[in-house]
Amino acid sequence: MPRLRGLMAITRQSDSFLPERDPGVHEYRASLLSVFLHTDPRGDASLALPPEMQPLPLSEAIELIHQLPGGRTEEALATAEFKLASAVLVEQRDEFIHHLANLLGVEVGDPAAFRRALTESIQETVPGQIPGRFLSYDDIRNFAYRGLANPAPTEPPPPTEQTPVPPLVYPVYPTRERGLRKALLQVMGLTAKTPTPPEEARVRSAPQAARFLTSRPESTVDLETLVTTVDIPSESRCDFALLARTLDPRSWGPSPFWPECFQVEPTPDGRGFVPVPAAKATLRGTDWHGALFEHVEWNWNTFRAASFRNFLNIDYTVDEPHQTIDMRFSLFSCEGSELFVVSFDRGIDVDAGFQTVAPIPNPRAGGPRFQLRTVKNIRYSDLLDRRTRPPAALGSGQILSHLAPVVVGLWMNELVKKLYC
Repeated sequence: MPRLRGLMAITRQSDSFLPERDPGVHEYRASLLSVFLHTDPRGDASLALPPEMQPLPLSEAIELIHQLPGGRTEEALATAEFKLASAVLVEQRDEFIHHLANLLGVEVGDPAAFRRALTESIQETVPGQIPGRFLSYDDIRNFAYRGLANPAPTEPPPPTEQTPVPPLVYPVYPTRERGLRKALLQVMGLTAKTPTPPEEARVRSAPQAARFLTSRPESTVDLETLVTTVDIPSESRCDFALLARTLDPRSWGPSPFWPECFQVEPTPDGRGFVPVPAAKATLRGTDWHGALFEHVEWNWNTFRAASFRNFLNIDYTVDEPHQTIDMRFSLFSCEGSELFVVSFDRGIDVDAGFQTVAPIPNPRAGGPRFQLRTVKNIRYSDLLDRRTRPPAALGSGQILSHLAPVVVGLWMNELVKKLYC
């Protein structure tokens, strides 16, 4: 579809009209962010933050995971198990053996014996494992995620044409969190007042800085451009039709990190977007080219710290005869964002990437059938550049960008965990 142009009219359901988050969503996001922050191989990215902004200690995060309601404990355990086991077995970081043992509910005697036993357990379950080969991140994902239920994504109920779309309003945070919010706002040089109405929104496209590099670690940030690149190679034994439906961008939400996600089309005047009617939408898992609205949230401890609402250009191509999938996405416009209690008309200025699926020639008996690669490039806007007097503190966009390898790495692992059948 041609690149969309025009002003961004808000023609979606606002956050305050969304259903209340399921029980445990905030605790789920907080505990896993703590695990990813503390195990970050570059060093804990939160160490540069003042004491009042420190994340949950890792021991408390593990305790919180075991207390999550419903099926969230199983989901969070799998993600935390992958991250801690990777730190111990792939990165050889013995300081996390005790935390991994606490997560698994086992006693640790000899650390070397514990690591050896865990390695053998994983090797026995990895399909097509070659004896003597070192474990990879993907091996540990397969071990951690393969026991999770993986139902095929279902088509959501179509939006009703008669339902009026309320105006965009920002939610009011619970009273009990005001003290901590106040400290956060003071640290970042903000004030908790209603922001000045933004100027006319302008379409922003992803700059050329979002380059696709062929060989990168899982998650990195370029300190010159502040573009974060998350690059996750993976393999899957899932059926191709299930992969096609699961990887369809319309299947990203709703989830703990994506409260809303749906296909949209431009309004007749070209000034906004509306949901695509069910009669015009293709089935999930088939080709489509157009625009997607996504609402993404993440927590800092147990309260929601930031949310971003974006329109993305999507090209999703499924070649069933050749068993390949190619998905490309780029930022059309950031509708707006919220950082703590302050709202902005911007938030992300780079959001681009791709996902590919190709069959593995002559797969090993019982081994994976498909090779996947998922790449995402993202950069947060410096939200404080027009709201603070010089000399200003470090811009929030820079803070978010330095934390982005951890935060976006968590998001992407939540997506790929569905691929281990």
